[in-house]
Amino acid sequence: MSSFSSRARELREALFDLSTRVREIRGLMLVDQNGLVLVSTFHSAGLEEGLAALAGAFLVQMERAQGEFQMGPLYFLHLAGRDRQLLLVPVNRETALVAAVEAGAPAATIAVHLLAIARQILDLALEPRPEEG
Repeated sequence: MSSFSSRARELREALFDLSTRVREIRGLMLVDQNGLVLVSTFHSAGLEEGLAALAGAFLVQMERAQGEFQMGPLYFLHLAGRDRQLLLVPVNRETALVAAVEAGAPAATIAVHLLAIARQILDLALEPRPEEG
């Protein structure tokens, strides 16, 4: 988690860039398995907290499903509602990317964008920080 928090500005910029390029995405956030928001583009603290708690629980259950149901790696979780869709992409075992998306958006297309940025986020978190000073 510290590698993500030390890169918060860069991560936030990456999330804003994606939400700007893909107009159906209404908000993105990076959350940990405890339901804590690491980075977010949402403008509502109440919405952030609720989605982060839900995403943390889903991340834990996805990990459980991998083991108990022998599913192998799980790439994303998709919840479709009448007015919105939620997509969750695990970045690693402790962190997930969550997107709130317009109901009519093609989930497969959004998932491809999310998987790509999840890879970018992981690479950024693993990249050594340049010495400051």
